[in-house]
Amino acid sequence: MATSSSGVADLYTEIIEDIRIFFADAVLITNPQFLGGSFNIAGASGDTVRIPISNGYDNAVAVSEGASIRSAGTQNDFNPTNLTIALTKYGAYSDVNEEALEDGGLAVVRQNVVDRIAGGLAQAVDVAGFEALRDAGGNSTVNQDATDLGSGAANVTNIVMGGMSLYHASKREPSVRAWYDNDFDRHQFVGSTRQGFKVVYNGTDTGNNYGVRKLDDVRAIGSGTLTLNDFAKSVANLRENNHPAMASGFYPAFVAASTELNVASQLNSVTSGTIGDLSAIGNRALLTGLIGQAAGIEWYRSNNLPQPS
Repeated sequence: MATSSSGVADLYTEIIEDIRIFFADAVLITNPQFLGGSFNIAGASGDTVRIPISNGYDNAVAVSEGASIRSAGTQNDFNPTNLTIALTKYGAYSDVNEEALEDGGLAVVRQNVVDRIAGGLAQAVDVAGFEALRDAGGNSTVNQDATDLGSGAANVTNIVMGGMSLYHASKREPSVRAWYDNDFDRHQFVGSTRQGFKVVYNGTDTGNNYGVRKLDDVRAIGSGTLTLNDFAKSVANLRENNHPAMASGFYPAFVAASTELNVASQLNSVTSGTIGDLSAIGNRALLTGLIGQAAGIEWYRSNNLPQPS
């Protein structure tokens, strides 16, 4: 009875419902606390989102009583520019033979299909978000706070960012279509989503004033060299350029496993490095990714960080 028409129909329904939840929990970079803004344009025409960016301003100057403010003061005309978020389509699929349903059962098949499709989509979107952060300013060497190791898969770029530095757009939430192929006696599940990211600058892009700091490290476990002081330098640079932190007051730092190994012992020795009330976070990505808080940073581990380019 496991492969009856009603049972298979229920399986389709469960997969479609569960895949969105799995996707949301598995994508670290799209969590709202890391984003300056997120735009859902489902149902609208076009495949881009244009973000208005305010220009910078100068401080006011002292003006004598009865004197002209326009003559003595500084000009602060509002002249916004814009940045464009382009959407990218991501897809993944999983085929299930009828024998797998007969022998494995609906529950096993359901979980494996959700893991494969939602997991594949989630990882691709996470990677795209981190790549956008790495490429802020046009290349990975802009705003580099540690040794530039050059390109190569043996290296990884860790990231510290401002709380308003990354914007996100979505047009298609993770969705699944399913059908039965009589020829192969096979059930086919195809999932897709459309997402995009863009790093914004703070008032003006003069001087590469992007709220993203980059710290390259060696990817191999035991070979990482970055220290807590390196990340403290990133925090100082973000503060120097008036990049706001998250609502928590911390800047998020995304680090690879090799870098985590180096800084973990230092974090454990810092009074403010204890992890807060995880029950209040309520998100699997954060529960598994959060390392601790120290030096003005909220630390997250990710295996989706890019290599220098």
